Amino acid sequence: MQGLGQILIAVNCSQNLNKDNIADKIKAEIEAKSNERNLGTIEKFLKRWEKNNFDLKKFPCGDLLQFAAKFNCAKLAEHLVANGFDINDGFPLHCAAQHGHTQVAEILLAEKADVSMQDRKGFTPLDYAVHLGNKIEMVRLLLRAGATNVQNGCGFTPLHHTAECGYVQMVEILLKEGRTDVNAQDKKGRTPLHYAARHGHTQVVEVLLEKGADVNLQGKDGKTPLHYTAENGYTQIAEALLKGGAGVDVQDKDGRTPLYYAVYYTHGEYPRLNYQHPKVAKLLLNYGADPSFIHRPKAITAGITVGVISAVVVPLVLAYATALPALAIIGITVASALIVGSITYGVTYKSSEYSLNSKLSEVSCSNVDGNKQTVQP
Repeated sequence: MQGLGQILIAVNCSQNLNKDNIADKIKAEIEAKSNERNLGTIEKFLKRWEKNNFDLKKFPCGDLLQFAAKFNCAKLAEHLVANGFDINDGFPLHCAAQHGHTQVAEILLAEKADVSMQDRKGFTPLDYAVHLGNKIEMVRLLLRAGATNVQNGCGFTPLHHTAECGYVQMVEILLKEGRTDVNAQDKKGRTPLHYAARHGHTQVVEVLLEKGADVNLQGKDGKTPLHYTAENGYTQIAEALLKGGAGVDVQDKDGRTPLYYAVYYTHGEYPRLNYQHPKVAKLLLNYGADPSFIHRPKAITAGITVGVISAVVVPLVLAYATALPALAIIGITVASALIVGSITYGVTYKSSEYSLNSKLSEVSCSNVDGNKQTVQP
């Protein structure tokens, strides 16, 4: 559609443009550039348009007002509105917001364009304006016009997106100038703070906390922002969340605490202990995290495994080597399984405890720089 853009921009810049001669101006530009490359398609559309008596509202390429918004043709957009074009049909405000064309947006908003209208994807103009984090004036214009933090089909709001991407200035503007719920939850139950913490955007986390973000809201998986922070090793963010009152031993749906994610590698089918983020683990312990959430599952698994093996082996040995009655064999088997399982549990628990303490004794939580840089547009 590059050829159409050239034509509409030329029409927009032409002298004496008014609401009554738009069609003539477009036809003249097409004819003037008929020998240029990439205009063959436009000429075909011109013939189709002629069958519709050059009706502006039946332009074959699509909605002219939307194209005027896309190519920043403010004067053309103004005359199209004067011709009775529906300011919401074709989502011209969305298009202007996406491309940062504030002058076109002002014309549409002056005509009462729906600032909170959602397109087929569930996106509002504000969603498009914040997308790349650099359309500051457009965002402010939409907020002044009453744009709100509408949720799209996934429950995502503009604040979710800017927090996830680390657009700290956008986050500040949305919270300061817009009617924005800092604790809005998407369909997964996650807040903007979840996404900022998960992706390591320290400055965004700090801004959200200052604006009252709830550090202990759990998503549908039961995870708080601290779970994601621990899982990804962002020590500075973890400390900010803990200072903000984050629960250090909150369990997710699998019964796992943030400390679990700090010491276990979970990005696979089976979690494995590798102390992947020892600095975060030590920080959590300094804030009172209960290490038994780490040691107990491991010890229970070992105790049960050894107990079951004992329950299988002991009766076979006794039946083969002794003449004890069946009832006695059962009693000895149960007792031995319990004793051996309990001993194994205790030994494994203490071993896990020693291993964790040894690993963390080498770690200092000071001078840590384990976080991503926040994006400044």
